[in-house]
Amino acid sequence: MMELATTLLALLGLFSKSAFAVPLAAPDTTIGIGIDFTPDSALPLLRLPYATYRAADYDVLNDLYKFKNIRFAAPPTGALRWQKPDPPLKQEGIQTGSVGYQCMQAVPEYLKIAYPIITIEPQSEDCLFLDVYVPAAAIKGQAKNLPVMFWLYGGGYALGSKNFFIYNGTPLMKSAQNQMIFVAPNYRMGAYGFLAGPTVEKEGVPNAGLWDQRAALQWVQDYIGLVGGDKNSVTAMGESAGAGSLTHHLVAYGGTVDPLFKRAILQSPAWYPQYDSGRLETQYASFASRAGCAGKGLACLRSQSTDAVDRASRGVISAQPYGEFGFGPAVDNSFIKDLPSLEFARGNYWKDLDGVMVGHTSNEGFLFTTTVPTSNDDVLKVISRTFINATQPTVDKIMNIYPKPGLFRKYLTNFLRSADLIGQFIVTCNARFIAEAYSGKVWNYQFSVIPGIHAMDLIFTFWSRGVNLGPIELDFSIDFLTSKNLATGWQSYLTSFTRSGNPNTYRERGGLPATADWPKSVIGSEIKALDMDLLGFRMKDDPDTDAARCNFWKSGVWTGRA
Repeated sequence: MMELATTLLALLGLFSKSAFAVPLAAPDTTIGIGIDFTPDSALPLLRLPYATYRAADYDVLNDLYKFKNIRFAAPPTGALRWQKPDPPLKQEGIQTGSVGYQCMQAVPEYLKIAYPIITIEPQSEDCLFLDVYVPAAAIKGQAKNLPVMFWLYGGGYALGSKNFFIYNGTPLMKSAQNQMIFVAPNYRMGAYGFLAGPTVEKEGVPNAGLWDQRAALQWVQDYIGLVGGDKNSVTAMGESAGAGSLTHHLVAYGGTVDPLFKRAILQSPAWYPQYDSGRLETQYASFASRAGCAGKGLACLRSQSTDAVDRASRGVISAQPYGEFGFGPAVDNSFIKDLPSLEFARGNYWKDLDGVMVGHTSNEGFLFTTTVPTSNDDVLKVISRTFINATQPTVDKIMNIYPKPGLFRKYLTNFLRSADLIGQFIVTCNARFIAEAYSGKVWNYQFSVIPGIHAMDLIFTFWSRGVNLGPIELDFSIDFLTSKNLATGWQSYLTSFTRSGNPNTYRERGGLPATADWPKSVIGSEIKALDMDLLGFRMKDDPDTDAARCNFWKSGVWTGRA
């Protein structure tokens, strides 16, 4: 049972020819775009240059409209596989949001029990849709220039969707007192979104999933004003792979291109560094062979059926070692010139952000660490497999930084030792690198609610005070239990930051436990961060961001190139 619960928590966690953006059709005031009401329905229409969408729902209790499954790009199928997404196709008639799919899903072997669950929602390559939650006041023109929260889900770059499990913008809209707009897109994953390596660089576009995300951000720039949003006040928020994706946008083209958001909330920014061209090409070759296209290039892969490509993508991901998902953002020598940690160290990142919230859970590495490492030799095997280009002195250095376990030592077991290593390598040191880059305008946090495993904070981020039972909505208002508690306090930091650029401005008062004043991060040998546990909020030094070990990972010596 614990294994299933852990798996579900892990799952929660987890353009055109232009070089910089998808050229979505520019708003044309001569064709009557914007919000409109018709006599046949109480639900408003959003008229776009390429399609008209009717709101799917009006939430009476929270006084907001939900537009579902708006296309922000053309279906990335056939010849459009492994390309930047094309602009959305023109559609006639009124779209109701009833047509929409999640992107193709895949899981490693160690999570196979979850595959039937994550595919309950229909999946398709035709999946580039987004949802928009808009206050009724904005629809009626009574509220203008509202800030925007733009949400990217996680899932190891292999699984997830905007509709995944508890993802629901309503609690956050409620926390913001309807003083913002919430946008959530899908993006391609697995081989569909993150196939990379020399062949893909030559014949297509690596990191297609990142380009999907940029297309959705461009859609916000082009059209959010039609529903009362402020395109110049976009806060991009993501967890795990979502936060890792946003981090890559900050270093895109060496930090020379606007990421299309002004603030960022990065919850457990995670990625396995993919930088070795030989290893990426080997993964590409394995995928192509599984799809029946060995040695035939992307032209063959683009001609294959969805089923053939899906089997190949799932096959590669299924074969990954425990804790890994195979595909993910990769160095492609163009959009992503190098690993984010190295780009931050060199100063090659977008500096014009108003502010950043970044943090992690207290036991990030637990979900990515198998219980197998029981001996020092087991740990050495994991290190040798993960850091294939590291020299022997570097491997020895890693073994010393994360020393052998024992009674009265830093680690009691090799599992705890490995979990700490993996957690810092793929998550928690990223929080330090980002904090150093945006020093003076960053707020760090640690989520320590027991057991503090990766993705557990999502339960609090999207915690709902109400219950939906089909068409019946029940909303509870017992202040000490449901209306003002640990979760709503946390949500208020997120929405306050989105609304004002400061997590304190609109944070909740009078809750149990009460929120605390959250000062900007003090970066020393450890980072002083806001700690959140069952007793509430308080400032403390974060041991998972200690400079000595994080500086080792920032050095890049483990890549074999430094």
